[in-house]
Amino acid sequence: MKLKVNFEWRQLDEPEPIQDAAWVIKKALEAAGYCVPGFPEVQGVWDEDKPKYAGGPWGENRLPHEMVVTDDTERMTK
Repeated sequence: MKLKVNFEWRQLDEPEPIQDAAWVIKKALEAAGYCVPGFPEVQGVWDEDKPKYAGGPWGENRLPHEMVVTDDTERMTK
């Protein structure tokens, strides 16, 4: 089975180990009843450039991570 999940880390600091993308996906699948013998392969890094708004278009107009996460209110509401 193959799964593709798109999600963005929008906190300023690096994720804690318990928030690691592979760990979160593995635990969510196990909670849903799937047997996951290893950890999923994850592409990308937590502080990569991303759209201004969560879920925004992933075109060439991405902004640096630090610019996207400076305003807590704006980044979560649009």
